[in-house]
Amino acid sequence: MSGPRPLAANDPRQIGDYRLIGVLGVGGQGVVYLGRAPSGRRVAVKTLHAQPASDAEALERFLRESEIARSVAAFCTARVVDAGVADRAPYLVSEYVPGPSLDELVTREGPRTGGGLDRLAITTLVALDAIHRAGIVHRDFKPSNVIMGQEGPVVIDFGIARVLDHSTTGSGLIGTPAYLAPEQLNGEPAGAASDVFAWAATMVYAASGHRAFAGTVTAGVLNAIMTREPDLSGVPDRLRPLLAAGLAKDPAARPSVTDLFTALTHETPLQETGAPPGDAAPLGNAPPLGNAAPPGNVPRRRRPARLAKVLAAAAVALMVPVALWLTPALTKILPGTTATPKPSATGVPFGALVREPVSGWQPWVLSLAVGQRDGRPVVASGGYDGTVLISDLATGAPLRAPFRGHREAVWSVATGQVNGRPVVVSGGLDGTVRVWDQATGEPVGEPFRGHRGSVESVAVGHLDGRPVAVSGGLDGTVRVWDLATGEPVGEPAGSGRGWVLSVAVGEVNGRPAVVSGDVDGTVLIADLATGTPLSRLADAHQGPVESATVARLDGHPVAVTGGGKGDHTVRVWDLASGAQLGRPFRGHRSWALGLAAGQLGDGRPIVVSGGYDDQTVRVWDLATGRPIGEPFKDHRGLIEAVAIGQLDGRPVAVSGGNDGKVRVWSLGSPYPSP
Repeated sequence: MSGPRPLAANDPRQIGDYRLIGVLGVGGQGVVYLGRAPSGRRVAVKTLHAQPASDAEALERFLRESEIARSVAAFCTARVVDAGVADRAPYLVSEYVPGPSLDELVTREGPRTGGGLDRLAITTLVALDAIHRAGIVHRDFKPSNVIMGQEGPVVIDFGIARVLDHSTTGSGLIGTPAYLAPEQLNGEPAGAASDVFAWAATMVYAASGHRAFAGTVTAGVLNAIMTREPDLSGVPDRLRPLLAAGLAKDPAARPSVTDLFTALTHETPLQETGAPPGDAAPLGNAPPLGNAAPPGNVPRRRRPARLAKVLAAAAVALMVPVALWLTPALTKILPGTTATPKPSATGVPFGALVREPVSGWQPWVLSLAVGQRDGRPVVASGGYDGTVLISDLATGAPLRAPFRGHREAVWSVATGQVNGRPVVVSGGLDGTVRVWDQATGEPVGEPFRGHRGSVESVAVGHLDGRPVAVSGGLDGTVRVWDLATGEPVGEPAGSGRGWVLSVAVGEVNGRPAVVSGDVDGTVLIADLATGTPLSRLADAHQGPVESATVARLDGHPVAVTGGGKGDHTVRVWDLASGAQLGRPFRGHRSWALGLAAGQLGDGRPIVVSGGYDDQTVRVWDLATGRPIGEPFKDHRGLIEAVAIGQLDGRPVAVSGGNDGKVRVWSLGSPYPSP
């Protein structure tokens, strides 16, 4: 971005903890200021025109999506460092990268050429890979969002479009017209392929100085994107076939980020249709790249002879510097390998991994539950990709293909039985609760519909001898469903105001009860059959109640809850009286987003918690609140969920997060000293 201009009289002087010292830019989404953090570091502070602060649902979504943006690896991207709301306006704070944007540089100095163009292409692909691995689609990749910093190109604003898309706009169309993919113009959700389209259009501009789809008015540009082939004049021959493929009308026909990266750095040509790369024939009807077995009778793509050596000169010039400064990204952008798992927990010391984590089945694990199938322990996981997966707890191997039915992220899963059949219950962003037969992967009955918005948490229990599911969502209600019939049971609990983030099933005086945690810090204990509130614990946490579970302490039922932004504690409550027991468990430096209760082999009741952004799994003595041993620290990203199970008769903790890996930790003896 260009240098800052002085603050005007109507510009704020302070936003949150950040003192403002200049204006970096003004756009359709908001104003970007140059600011100083309390540490003295310069930062970019972007205020957003839209205002979710008056809506608890939108505010929580904004804060959560901002936390997701903060998880992006700080490599070739301007890292998001903070977010908040000031004077009813949301803001995001990111690393400040001095330098002109790619748009400004091309306008001032002309198109990029030679090795500089190749480095720009490779670096921005690495940045997109890091963004996609965090579960984010940029949605607004364009020349003005690539800053040509002193240490190389840096991609910015990757958190903005996502936050706006979920929280602060109603139009659904996010992005700059000249770089929007056809599917976005058709009203379809933006995906990684949409970013590939925008990347290719940006590289056309960088290489040629003109847009891939010309037009003097927005309507003309949009029509060109939908109906015409891109103008690739001025693009070097070595890049033209790659950019043509990236600009295919059909998102399934575009190469992936990995395909493009491999072609640019390893001299491996992309597959294509029978048409020569330079031809103007549309690529929109071509089969997907990289498919192991294309559907129907569509022939596999042939590798073009023309691309076999076109990158040789660039590769020779690039490989040495790439090896020096892209090494961390190279190891992440290429497909990983899976280590041979250990089949047993016997003899594995407390806090050690039972086996190497298995990845590759779900790119982002949001929820976990442990159950039994055919006499062996299994783990159910819900993914950001909308899938539910059943895996062998000992080996990590999936027992069948992922269950597909949710249209969006699966926030929560629970295991249970219906008529003797092991099932998984799942709740997701699409507002449905679904029941799956573990053995067949088929849905059991129709989805449960009743929530007006995202279902954030589900649990399984029993009421009068019949299995029931409990769900809580952003409509502020807690609902109970008969698992066998799908019919609602009783009246919804909850205030209808505070977004319900967590639910758990326990008992009060021998009667089934449900514990729920709200976005406003309230814990509600209600009768499971009727929904009648038994205790309402206002301000139970100094922030959202992100997680909840139930346990027994000295023979008495208790609830355990985990705090979100601004709290980070684990707290224990007497279910009968609602009184807090002992002091909060403190240690996490981030949200206690995952929570599970169980016992060690010596009978000690414990709680396992996962710190969302502090990369630690912690084990607590439920009676004393003291940590047992050191935190488990193998995670290299966000921790979304934890569970407790049994493997070989020994207790284990299970954790999962945004790296797509499910980790299994030994909780067996010998136990650490207090």
